[in-house]
Amino acid sequence: MPRGAALALTLAFCRAAGASNPLEYPDDGTASFSRGGAWLAVGNEPIAAHYDPAALAIQPNGASLDTNLNFSHTCFSRRGPGDTETGPDVVSSPFYRYRDACEARGAFPFAVPSIAVAFRVSARVGVGIAVVPPATYGTPSRSFPAVANGVDTSTGKSVPLPAPYRYQTLEQQSLVLFPTLGVGWEIARGFRVGAGFVAGIGVINLSTVGVANLGSNDALGDHMTDDSLSSIRTEDLFVPGAILSVHWSVTPRLDIALWGRVMDSIRATQGSVSVTQQAYDGGGHLNPPCAGAKTAAGDVSYADCSGNQAVPNEFPRGLARFEYPIPPEIRWGVRYHAPRSSAPSRDENGTRRDPLVDDVFDVELDQSLTLNAAADRIVVRFPESDGSGSLVTNPTRVPIPPNADRPTGYRNSYGARLGGQWNAIPNLFAIRAGGWFESRSQDPRYLTIQPVGAARFGFGGGVVVRYRFLDVSVGYQRHLTLGLDNHGEGELRAPAAVRASDPFDARREPDSVPAADRREFRTEHAVNGGRVSFDAHVFSIGLVARF
Repeated sequence: MPRGAALALTLAFCRAAGASNPLEYPDDGTASFSRGGAWLAVGNEPIAAHYDPAALAIQPNGASLDTNLNFSHTCFSRRGPGDTETGPDVVSSPFYRYRDACEARGAFPFAVPSIAVAFRVSARVGVGIAVVPPATYGTPSRSFPAVANGVDTSTGKSVPLPAPYRYQTLEQQSLVLFPTLGVGWEIARGFRVGAGFVAGIGVINLSTVGVANLGSNDALGDHMTDDSLSSIRTEDLFVPGAILSVHWSVTPRLDIALWGRVMDSIRATQGSVSVTQQAYDGGGHLNPPCAGAKTAAGDVSYADCSGNQAVPNEFPRGLARFEYPIPPEIRWGVRYHAPRSSAPSRDENGTRRDPLVDDVFDVELDQSLTLNAAADRIVVRFPESDGSGSLVTNPTRVPIPPNADRPTGYRNSYGARLGGQWNAIPNLFAIRAGGWFESRSQDPRYLTIQPVGAARFGFGGGVVVRYRFLDVSVGYQRHLTLGLDNHGEGELRAPAAVRASDPFDARREPDSVPAADRREFRTEHAVNGGRVSFDAHVFSIGLVARF
């Protein structure tokens, strides 16, 4: 029976839709997506309320509904220091070894929808409302199960073992939305400015694994019988943010645009916490739950639970502080378009821009800078008493450690997007295409399976068909990354219980110590050594109605 308890909350934010992070791709909105995200200076659909509010000044009344469907594929290969093989129980069972583990349920797409409306207030002013998630991949339920295939080297047979990524993430069913009110104003002929106010929503629901016993052999590696399954549920129903944009038609053929967004962090000061001790048995299987041990605050009898039963602990108000920073972002772009000589000018009276009618073709180049380094730490805290945890779990009566902060290793990244549209049949049919690249956004020493902050790129295209007042768009992109590999020299350490004989004392590490350098309430060994790869097939479907 393990002698301690811990809560593992190494937060890997992707979505259902997850929080904004370096893994966002271009973009919500099928028109933008089909052009590889090179849409900033076009701005001709209601979703511009979030992505370019200045362009609302040249839109008619309209509404849009878009959905991205993601088929993602993540694989993780766990390695020890020196790129050596390792396993889930290197102390008592050195013949167990991890195998490469990949995301399950790859045949099931994850839908990420967005909706927007736009209204004309006057010939020079437009307003819009958009509800968009971060443009991320989503995580279907049970994509990262707690048990994966391993190998027993003494027999050479495949055996079920604790998943090698379990300390990074398991379930991730969080929901993050960016409801946005945008306004665009043409203050001079061809020159428009816009602003948007974001009232974000963050509902956090995630689970992972921690270490319930910081034993003397911890430095050697994982010890599965001391693992604990953990989850938190909390919410921040008001995450404020601001957007500013400029949209300038320099000539009848050339547009330029600039966009910037800043968001507050997702913050919470309360939430529910669950910790299940004795999660795995000595063979790497999940233990059956002990039904009689369900707790309200860790204060119930567990005398009827055996050593091979999982012991759940529920703390309805167990979370003391949660904070996830959302990085600021800046984009700028230039667009060349060839007007159709037979088409009426739609810009002169400021009422409408309609490339499917006005132009033969267009091409756009956008660039971006995402200040990911501002999100260098995720804050997760639990109630404490004189530097030690005060939430006591069964069966060991050792408290949950109060500090489960996690460094992210994020670094600022640069992006480029190139795309365009050929209007093959005026007012009826057009073809879109584009591609994008984003530089590496994460230090490999802090790699995680969500997000995979490697250098990444994508390419694809789509079509749009118009029937009277309705545009129907479909698009596809192939996404690839260069992967991350720290050769077994990871820096993430799992949250762990602190014993009286532990070599460090929480009270000797003040709050001023950066999260990446902290050792209090952590395992001695890293839990993210190895390499990770990621790729995806992404489809998009959109409808735009104008009236």
